[in-house]
Amino acid sequence: MVPEQIEEGPVAFDADGTLWAGDVGDELVRELGHFEEYERRVRRDPVAGYTWAVEILYGRDERDVLETSRRLFARQRVFDYVRPLLARLEDVYIVSASPRWAVLPGAAALGIAADRVIAVDAEKHGSILGRVRTPIPGGGGKVVKLKERGIRPVLAFGNGDLDEPMLAYAKKAVVVAPHGGPDNALVAAAGRNRWPVLRA
Repeated sequence: MVPEQIEEGPVAFDADGTLWAGDVGDELVRELGHFEEYERRVRRDPVAGYTWAVEILYGRDERDVLETSRRLFARQRVFDYVRPLLARLEDVYIVSASPRWAVLPGAAALGIAADRVIAVDAEKHGSILGRVRTPIPGGGGKVVKLKERGIRPVLAFGNGDLDEPMLAYAKKAVVVAPHGGPDNALVAAAGRNRWPVLRA
């Protein structure tokens, strides 16, 4: 359930599973042929696994990574609630633990500027990707990255465990959960915090 009245100010969205149904970070890693190792790392330590997803891009040309990501994003389904809601908002950020280049095509499709995408990034030498910039925006790192920009969302949307710190930091929060799917720990947190749950 999206609030009828939204206070003026920044609104933060997680990306995968919140704005669209697929996971663009997973798709990029799968395309590069490293999904089995990535999945193993994410199961062991999600933040470390999402960091590794950008570590494997070291030495690649970001233009090639972005072009691959554009092609992969074409497979994703944007949730029905997203575009009507974004039409009501002026100050929007995406805060994601996926690689930045994987998220950018989705942001562009939704009319969200690249400078409002906070995702796992890397140093660059020209257009060649280097070391991962840490901390990454996953778990508590989402709050760190928002604070670095002086942003406290008036409303935040997320779908997974690593979004809970961002939702708790925001003035108000909405949990996005799949229709008919199993509930996760964030849905349980929604019950404790009286956050509405949006079935997308």
